[in-house]
Amino acid sequence: MGYRVGLAVVGLLLGGCRTAKDLPKSDFQFFIEQKSDTNNFLWSSTATMPVSHLSINICSQPILFANDIESVRIAQSNFGKCLIFQLTQRAAIEFYRLSVDGLGRKIIFVFNGKTLGLSLPIRNTTLDGTFTIFPEMEDHELDQLVEDINDTVVKLKKLKEK
Repeated sequence: MGYRVGLAVVGLLLGGCRTAKDLPKSDFQFFIEQKSDTNNFLWSSTATMPVSHLSINICSQPILFANDIESVRIAQSNFGKCLIFQLTQRAAIEFYRLSVDGLGRKIIFVFNGKTLGLSLPIRNTTLDGTFTIFPEMEDHELDQLVEDINDTVVKLKKLKEK
Protein backbone atom coordinates (compact mmCIF):
# COMPACT_ATOMS: atom_id res chain seq x y z
CA MET A 1 0.00 0.00 0.00
CA GLY A 2 1.31 3.45 -0.84
CA TYR A 3 2.81 5.45 2.01
CA ARG A 4 0.32 8.31 1.76
CA VAL A 5 -2.69 6.03 1.42
CA GLY A 6 -1.44 4.08 4.43
CA LEU A 7 -1.31 7.30 6.45
CA ALA A 8 -4.85 8.15 5.38
CA VAL A 9 -6.09 4.74 6.52
CA VAL A 10 -4.30 5.07 9.88
CA GLY A 11 -5.86 8.52 10.25
CA LEU A 12 -9.26 7.02 9.64
CA LEU A 13 -8.78 4.34 12.22
CA LEU A 14 -7.62 6.84 14.80
CA GLY A 15 -10.16 9.46 13.82
CA GLY A 16 -13.30 7.50 14.55
CA CYS A 17 -15.64 5.00 13.03
CA ARG A 18 -15.86 4.75 9.29
CA THR A 19 -17.54 2.18 7.16
CA ALA A 20 -15.82 0.15 4.47
CA LYS A 21 -17.60 2.22 1.83
CA ASP A 22 -15.69 5.30 3.07
CA LEU A 23 -12.31 3.68 2.38
CA PRO A 24 -10.69 3.64 -1.06
CA LYS A 25 -10.92 0.21 -2.63
CA SER A 26 -7.86 0.63 -4.81
CA ASP A 27 -4.34 1.94 -4.51
CA PHE A 28 -2.07 3.14 -7.28
CA GLN A 29 1.28 4.79 -7.75
CA PHE A 30 3.49 6.05 -10.54
CA PHE A 31 7.20 5.29 -10.85
CA ILE A 32 9.82 6.76 -13.14
CA GLU A 33 12.18 4.78 -15.29
CA GLN A 34 15.69 4.47 -13.87
CA LYS A 35 18.30 6.52 -15.73
CA SER A 36 20.09 4.27 -18.19
CA ASP A 37 23.50 5.65 -17.24
CA THR A 38 23.03 4.88 -13.54
CA ASN A 39 24.67 1.86 -11.97
CA ASN A 40 22.92 2.29 -8.62
CA PHE A 41 20.54 -0.66 -8.80
CA LEU A 42 20.07 -0.68 -5.00
CA TRP A 43 17.44 2.00 -5.56
CA SER A 44 15.69 0.36 -8.48
CA SER A 45 13.48 -2.57 -9.32
CA THR A 46 12.03 -4.02 -12.49
CA ALA A 47 8.49 -3.50 -13.75
CA THR A 48 7.19 -5.86 -16.43
CA MET A 49 4.31 -4.88 -18.65
CA PRO A 50 1.45 -7.42 -18.60
CA VAL A 51 0.92 -7.84 -22.38
CA SER A 52 4.14 -6.85 -24.16
CA HIS A 53 6.29 -8.29 -21.32
CA LEU A 54 8.59 -5.29 -21.72
CA SER A 55 10.80 -5.01 -18.61
CA ILE A 56 11.80 -1.57 -17.40
CA ASN A 57 14.15 -0.68 -14.55
CA ILE A 58 12.32 1.79 -12.33
CA CYS A 59 13.27 3.84 -9.30
CA SER A 60 12.01 2.00 -6.23
CA GLN A 61 10.20 5.00 -4.72
CA PRO A 62 6.96 6.22 -6.33
CA ILE A 63 6.98 9.72 -7.78
CA LEU A 64 3.19 10.17 -7.57
CA PHE A 65 0.48 8.64 -5.40
CA ALA A 66 -3.30 8.32 -5.59
CA ASN A 67 -3.82 11.53 -3.60
CA ASP A 68 -1.75 13.46 -6.18
CA ILE A 69 -4.42 12.82 -8.81
CA GLU A 70 -7.35 15.14 -9.43
CA SER A 71 -9.05 12.93 -12.03
CA VAL A 72 -8.50 10.55 -14.93
CA ARG A 73 -10.27 10.11 -18.24
CA ILE A 74 -10.03 7.90 -21.31
CA ALA A 75 -8.87 9.46 -24.57
CA GLN A 76 -8.08 8.22 -28.06
CA SER A 77 -4.58 8.74 -29.47
CA ASN A 78 -2.67 7.65 -32.57
CA PHE A 79 -1.41 4.72 -30.47
CA GLY A 80 -4.85 3.61 -29.24
CA LYS A 81 -6.80 4.37 -26.09
CA CYS A 82 -4.95 6.03 -23.26
CA LEU A 83 -5.55 7.47 -19.81
CA ILE A 84 -5.12 11.20 -19.24
CA PHE A 85 -4.30 11.93 -15.61
CA GLN A 86 -4.89 15.40 -14.17
CA LEU A 87 -2.67 16.20 -11.19
CA THR A 88 -3.51 18.35 -8.21
CA GLN A 89 -1.94 21.80 -8.29
CA ARG A 90 0.77 20.86 -5.79
CA ALA A 91 1.58 17.62 -7.64
CA ALA A 92 1.67 19.46 -10.99
CA ILE A 93 4.47 21.69 -9.66
CA GLU A 94 6.40 18.67 -8.38
CA PHE A 95 5.86 16.84 -11.66
CA TYR A 96 7.24 19.83 -13.55
CA ARG A 97 10.41 19.72 -11.44
CA LEU A 98 10.70 15.98 -11.93
CA SER A 99 10.21 16.23 -15.69
CA VAL A 100 13.20 18.57 -16.01
CA ASP A 101 15.50 15.76 -14.83
CA GLY A 102 13.32 13.02 -16.32
CA LEU A 103 13.54 13.95 -19.99
CA GLY A 104 13.67 10.79 -22.09
CA ARG A 105 12.37 8.55 -19.28
CA LYS A 106 8.97 6.86 -18.98
CA ILE A 107 6.38 6.93 -16.21
CA ILE A 108 5.12 3.50 -15.11
CA PHE A 109 1.59 3.04 -13.71
CA VAL A 110 1.07 0.43 -10.96
CA PHE A 111 -2.51 -0.31 -9.87
CA ASN A 112 -3.18 -2.49 -6.82
CA GLY A 113 0.36 -3.81 -7.03
CA LYS A 114 0.20 -4.72 -10.74
CA THR A 115 2.05 -2.90 -13.49
CA LEU A 116 -0.64 -1.80 -15.96
CA GLY A 117 0.92 0.73 -18.30
CA LEU A 118 3.48 3.34 -19.12
CA SER A 119 3.91 6.72 -20.74
CA LEU A 120 5.87 7.66 -23.81
CA PRO A 121 9.28 9.08 -22.90
CA ILE A 122 9.02 12.55 -21.35
CA ARG A 123 9.81 14.93 -24.21
CA ASN A 124 9.35 18.32 -22.56
CA THR A 125 8.45 19.96 -19.29
CA THR A 126 4.88 21.02 -18.70
CA LEU A 127 3.00 22.97 -16.08
CA ASP A 128 -0.50 21.92 -17.14
CA GLY A 129 -0.44 19.00 -14.71
CA THR A 130 -1.48 16.30 -17.15
CA PHE A 131 0.27 13.21 -18.41
CA THR A 132 -0.74 10.23 -20.50
CA ILE A 133 -0.46 6.55 -19.69
CA PHE A 134 -0.96 3.80 -22.25
CA PRO A 135 -2.47 0.86 -20.36
CA GLU A 136 -1.74 -2.69 -21.46
CA MET A 137 -5.25 -4.05 -21.05
CA GLU A 138 -8.35 -4.65 -23.11
CA ASP A 139 -10.29 -1.53 -24.09
CA HIS A 140 -13.47 -2.88 -22.48
CA GLU A 141 -11.67 -2.98 -19.09
CA LEU A 142 -10.75 0.72 -19.16
CA ASP A 143 -14.15 2.06 -18.07
CA GLN A 144 -14.02 0.05 -14.83
CA LEU A 145 -10.40 1.06 -14.21
CA VAL A 146 -11.21 4.76 -14.65
CA GLU A 147 -14.24 4.40 -12.39
CA ASP A 148 -12.11 2.72 -9.69
CA ILE A 149 -9.39 5.38 -9.94
CA ASN A 150 -11.82 8.30 -9.78
CA ASP A 151 -13.71 6.63 -6.89
CA THR A 152 -10.44 6.32 -4.97
CA VAL A 153 -9.57 9.96 -5.69
CA VAL A 154 -12.96 11.15 -4.41
CA LYS A 155 -12.75 9.04 -1.25
CA LEU A 156 -9.22 10.26 -0.50
CA LYS A 157 -10.39 13.88 -0.85
CA LYS A 158 -13.26 13.22 1.57
CA LEU A 159 -10.88 11.62 4.05
CA LYS A 160 -8.56 14.61 3.82
CA GLU A 161 -11.44 17.02 4.49
CA LYS A 162 -12.43 15.23 7.72
